[in-house]
Amino acid sequence: MEYYELYNKLRTAFDTGKNSDLPELGISIFHNSFFSEGAKYYLPGSEHLFCKDHNLAFSSQSVRAQDDLDRVDYEIECNIHFQYHIVQPLEQKLAEGVIIVFHGLNEKKWDKYLPWAYALTKRTGKAVVLFPIAFHMGRAPERWSSRQEMYAIAQKRMSEFADNSDTSYVNAATSTRLDAFPQRLFWSGLQTYNDIVQLITDIKAGGLENIAANAEINLFGYSIGSFLSVILMMANPKGYFTNAKLFCFCGGMTIDRMFPISKYIMDGRAAISMQKTFAELLSTNFKNDTRLQHYQDSNLHFEEGWFKTMLRYNYYQKEREKRFSQLEKQIKAFVLEKDEVTPPVEALNTLKGGYRNINIEVEVDDFPYPYSHMNPFALTTKNAPQVTEAFERFVASAAEFYNR
Repeated sequence: MEYYELYNKLRTAFDTGKNSDLPELGISIFHNSFFSEGAKYYLPGSEHLFCKDHNLAFSSQSVRAQDDLDRVDYEIECNIHFQYHIVQPLEQKLAEGVIIVFHGLNEKKWDKYLPWAYALTKRTGKAVVLFPIAFHMGRAPERWSSRQEMYAIAQKRMSEFADNSDTSYVNAATSTRLDAFPQRLFWSGLQTYNDIVQLITDIKAGGLENIAANAEINLFGYSIGSFLSVILMMANPKGYFTNAKLFCFCGGMTIDRMFPISKYIMDGRAAISMQKTFAELLSTNFKNDTRLQHYQDSNLHFEEGWFKTMLRYNYYQKEREKRFSQLEKQIKAFVLEKDEVTPPVEALNTLKGGYRNINIEVEVDDFPYPYSHMNPFALTTKNAPQVTEAFERFVASAAEFYNR
């Protein structure tokens, strides 16, 4: 079966929204509901911003800039009550291993990840959990995907900011929100971080009927999902990732070494605003953002403090590389030669260190057909055999790593 044929079969089954058995593919798909318990403690707009570790309350942080898409973050209900999805072998009653998959920035559908999840569960026997990052996938309002409404916002951004670039209806929502308040990158990431801790705690308590309480936990990160996954591995909350493995696909570098300006990700103004804001915050030790400063004080929040080490390559390099040296056997990256959003050399620089003395495996591949960061496996019939073969190489690399 060619890659595009597998994609179509899986998408059709997934889009029913119902738990499904696919005997012809040998897998089951489950849709589980989730409630984000930590949202009220972190998200702008909440009246309950509170650090439980230090019994410290913060004043409400209401961010509503022009065209800020109507609602403050805590008012977006679908980001707090949502679904995640599990793909696992058909006859498997209780999974002994789990791979949690994180997607890329500004993604709204799981379609392209379904073949990845299918292949990983078939090759490893582990259940694959497709978990949405805050304000993405089903955690984002439908309005943010409305071509008509987002086109109007994109046009306004284009006309108001003459030096802007790559504005589109696809990236209008993400661009507007990050331009207005770049710190959303941290707060939505921290919400997701705590969601994952909550999910694994539920698993270990026997709360998921098709996953064993003692199941081994692993991570898979694509693009910005690699950024989040790396921080989870570095932080190792509750010791949940002590023996975990992380496979980074098209990622693994510090965020200043990513180049997300694209009609599919974010526009130029938003990207520059995000990089500028975090550069200023780092250089001033977060003094202009009291709440963020609290959570980035590694003496107070050792785990969450790893976030700042992944913002800019030349900041906290010694601490970051020391931690990566401790994770040498647990991380592998698979990057693509022609990827312009997450260049392979930056994965090498970050994961293997400036002196290339960290033994994290970084595999650089190149596919024999036109591809991009956003679309590594083309859904065309023209190059179908080459795409299928490239996909098999990618999956074989990941499966071999997880099965070691």
